Amino acid sequence: MATPQNFRSAFNGFNREDVAHYLEYINSKHQSQVNQLTAEIDELRTQLEQKPSEDQSELVCSLQEQCVVLNSQLEEALAAKEELEARCAALEQQQTESKPEFAAEAAPAPSVSEELEAYRRAERIEREARERAELVYFQANSVLTEATAKVDSVSGEITDIADQVMSQLTQLQMAVSSSKQALQDASSIMNTIRPNK
Repeated sequence: MATPQNFRSAFNGFNREDVAHYLEYINSKHQSQVNQLTAEIDELRTQLEQKPSEDQSELVCSLQEQCVVLNSQLEEALAAKEELEARCAALEQQQTESKPEFAAEAAPAPSVSEELEAYRRAERIEREARERAELVYFQANSVLTEATAKVDSVSGEITDIADQVMSQLTQLQMAVSSSKQALQDASSIMNTIRPNK
């Protein structure tokens, strides 16, 4: 509906139809502004609700699984090391307590060297597991830093969206107050054109 530019003069004031059309125009304009701002607020609210990072939860789950695997490998290596240390200690004690004729035999010597080799192997496995764990922790730290940066950027976006929502709410409030003022003006005009009884 086009905006009425002016009211036609009637016998005792303005034409009643012009005033009624003007009131309808103001009401429809106000209602369309309210509907538009409400739709924008709903859309922004939907965007805010869909923002939680699904990628971060998947990343945290995969990192937790990797940590569990590495911890189990580290525990296995530590258990193997403790077992080999105990066996080495027992063999050394056996060697020191054995009689001279048993010490002269060549058979125990390869067993001790095998045990020492196994002990060295366990130490190497433990060192490799520790290095892998440090690498995973470093990767997890970098991923968490990246996730923190993403959360900061999302927080900035949410702040911007909140500012937009506040400005739109301010516009809505101004539209409502202007519509209220227009309705009050129209009411006073209706009172002035009211026919005398």
